[in-house]
Amino acid sequence: MLLEVISSAVLGGVALYAHLQKSGVTNDSEKLNKIFSLTGLNVKDKDKTYTAQLVKKVNHSWGTEYRYRIPLGRSFEDYHVKLAHIQDGLNNRKTSLAFSFADLKTIDLTSPLLPQLKALLTKKKSAKKEVELSYDGLLKVKVYNQPMPSLVNYEEVLAAGKWKVPVGLIREGNTIVHHDFEQIPHMVVGGATRYGKSNFLNLIITTLLTQQPDNVQFTLIDLKGGVEFSDYRNAKQVIHYAEEPEEAEKALCALVEDMRGKQSGIKKKGYRNVQEAGEKVRHFIIIDEVGELNPDEAVSKEDRALKERCQTYLSQIARLGAGLGFRQILATQYPTGDVIPRQCKQNSDAKICFRVQTATASRVVLDETGAEALPEIKGRAIYQTADKRQIVQTPFIDPKTIRQSVQPHIVIKPRKEHNHADSHGETHREARTNSSESGQIRFFE
Repeated sequence: MLLEVISSAVLGGVALYAHLQKSGVTNDSEKLNKIFSLTGLNVKDKDKTYTAQLVKKVNHSWGTEYRYRIPLGRSFEDYHVKLAHIQDGLNNRKTSLAFSFADLKTIDLTSPLLPQLKALLTKKKSAKKEVELSYDGLLKVKVYNQPMPSLVNYEEVLAAGKWKVPVGLIREGNTIVHHDFEQIPHMVVGGATRYGKSNFLNLIITTLLTQQPDNVQFTLIDLKGGVEFSDYRNAKQVIHYAEEPEEAEKALCALVEDMRGKQSGIKKKGYRNVQEAGEKVRHFIIIDEVGELNPDEAVSKEDRALKERCQTYLSQIARLGAGLGFRQILATQYPTGDVIPRQCKQNSDAKICFRVQTATASRVVLDETGAEALPEIKGRAIYQTADKRQIVQTPFIDPKTIRQSVQPHIVIKPRKEHNHADSHGETHREARTNSSESGQIRFFE
């Protein structure tokens, strides 16, 4: 008797689902067409109305991808500004509460039915479909059955080794994507405060320090008063450390000199780059709040001249540094105008942007809109390379993990008061001070 009751209930659920599907309530494809129409995305020409034409529908384990040919007179931007309308429309409560065959297949006929149905209903109520839009000649609408996790712990991310750093979790396959700094040397990072930009910079430094302690070098320029990079300043891998524009200018000048010297040495040996020369060391220049070096923000002629020199050095590193083992990462929380030097941006094929306030800010970092439409979730970002654009949830790294990773590399160096010349007449710079009270740049011999 119990089995008959359960079977009847399941069959009834199947019949209900079939009825809803027939009426179009559970059909996301038809619902999308309706949303396009109601939000003014159709195009009228005299007595004709043109709408997006569904070209292909592809089912995936994570959801469904719809590909549309958009009507003449509409652009991808027109659809993107309606993203919230599209997502909210697909999350219509009637659709969310409809049982699918996949839902019904999870029911265990040997267990009590009512608790399972209640649990399934609760899950359906809390479930929220998320939507991504992209364009490559066709409008791609990706509808995900489950929302992306809002937290990914760094400890749960497997290290990729060498010069690869975890960027974040993507929805497709629920996998972690990595950025390879050997393949794409320079990166731009943007995002409003408190959305994960600084956490991501710490993730990069800690990962490289852990994976390549003998081959990595850092120049860390923390123009937010040292609040982000102070944990690393005494690590032996940190060659230059700066907290003020004046200190940054000295460090960048020294880097350009080193870069020119390495360029000359490699050329004399007949090699084109450090890979051919077999050199293992890579030097990462990471600047948090590069906007502080914007000459347009200068308060005096001297300040403007200093910041112009800094931007000149950054541009030289961006143009010439990749083949010489230098990797540049520029970050800003105020992506407006020319806050990022143009040549640096043009030579940075990797960009990652967390949520920003405006479409203009998104274009400064990505050259495209989209980051302003990201949900208000810490760590959610757009990761973009020359051939791919992905929404990721970047891993969260806690301060304890950072300190534990840095501690084995801390070295306290005695301060030297004067420069001295070697037997060839070349001047060595002072050893970099490790005193937190000093504001001056010092360098390892």
